[in-house]
Amino acid sequence: MPSSKMPPSIVRYKNPIIVLALLTVGILCAGRSDAASNQPPDGIRFDGLVSESELQNMTGQPLAIKLRSGRFIVKVTVDELQFDRKQNGLKFLKYLSETGRTSTVKVSDLYAFWVKNQRYQLRYFPPTQQLFVINAAAADATAESRLAAEGNTIRESLDDKEQVEATTEHRQFLEEAANKLKDVASFRIEETESTLIFTDYPPAATTGLRRFVDTMNEQLNHLFGIPMGDSVWRGKAILAVFSSPALFGQFEERVMNNPNHGGRAGVRSGPKRFLQTAIAKKLDQNVARGLCWGYSLGFANRLHSTARGVPWINMGIANTIQFAIVPDQRRQKSQRADVIRQIKNAGSLLGLLDATKLEQERWPLSGQLVNFLVTSDSIAFSQLFRDVKLGVPLEEALEQNFGASKAELADRFGRSLGVAGVQP
Repeated sequence: MPSSKMPPSIVRYKNPIIVLALLTVGILCAGRSDAASNQPPDGIRFDGLVSESELQNMTGQPLAIKLRSGRFIVKVTVDELQFDRKQNGLKFLKYLSETGRTSTVKVSDLYAFWVKNQRYQLRYFPPTQQLFVINAAAADATAESRLAAEGNTIRESLDDKEQVEATTEHRQFLEEAANKLKDVASFRIEETESTLIFTDYPPAATTGLRRFVDTMNEQLNHLFGIPMGDSVWRGKAILAVFSSPALFGQFEERVMNNPNHGGRAGVRSGPKRFLQTAIAKKLDQNVARGLCWGYSLGFANRLHSTARGVPWINMGIANTIQFAIVPDQRRQKSQRADVIRQIKNAGSLLGLLDATKLEQERWPLSGQLVNFLVTSDSIAFSQLFRDVKLGVPLEEALEQNFGASKAELADRFGRSLGVAGVQP
């Protein structure tokens, strides 16, 4: 749920749909916006696809732009939408400043734009490398209808003021926790760009931890195309790290009113706050790997909607982020070898794509499959995740983002590992 961070004179919007940008390819063929430039191939449908007349009516209208860097461009007007006629996709957005100066934004730099008070996003179709303009309000309405059928909804964004208020609320919660535990240990609160850390470790011991949580958050933002400085969390994430099981137990019993914790640290991801707890006798790579799993799963849960998403995708994201943040070639090679052996013996993905629950034995398979998709096309993977979180059936999301059925995906993935004829 990226923070909206609205530009001046633009109304607050709902739905943190990630706006994905196509890296510039080919040669620009300047032209005007027209119907042919915003029509997907036959059989492909996108929520909120903008019509020819809506594109034409943008010229000369007030414009605000948000770049992937997080920067806003405001108090300008639309000059022209330039499409690459060969690829039939949007390439550049030209605008006029108040002084009449013309400037151009590449779609690779673009996150979202507003014409008057209407937000627009870009939809990338990887099989043909086309980029389509989407009316966000119309797309939201369609997604809300799908989600409502399952009892879910799109997550609302918080503006800057609301984010500050939520972080203050979380800090007060932690200050109260420290006070309740002052007779057993001295707890501190450390605030990073992304996270509030609650711990009994001394400041000198947590320097690496502070860098680690922000790097992890940045890596997840990058994976999903979220602009720098935006946050999916309500306020900031909370990470509570205890140097002993006894201190963790005191926190659970006195602060969380949970006497039946069983000594198990983990994640609480509710509508008000994300809280991850960890017991660490020393802050090493093993602790970092465990934090990656919980943090990544919480991040994925917060994105786009209240829907749980697809289990193998969620677990695969956690596995992928783990190796991105805490590289371990030996573990990675071992995991890959185990997965190859697993699918060779079964001749299939063991029903992974349709699984509603995953036992731990299938987590490595999930990780290898997600890594394959991200490596194939990271933008397409981000859209695939967004689609399923917004209620699009997995089969349809695969077709729209990778041009593959479940059977074709299984075969492609198997061949990438040197195993032919793998079935779902």
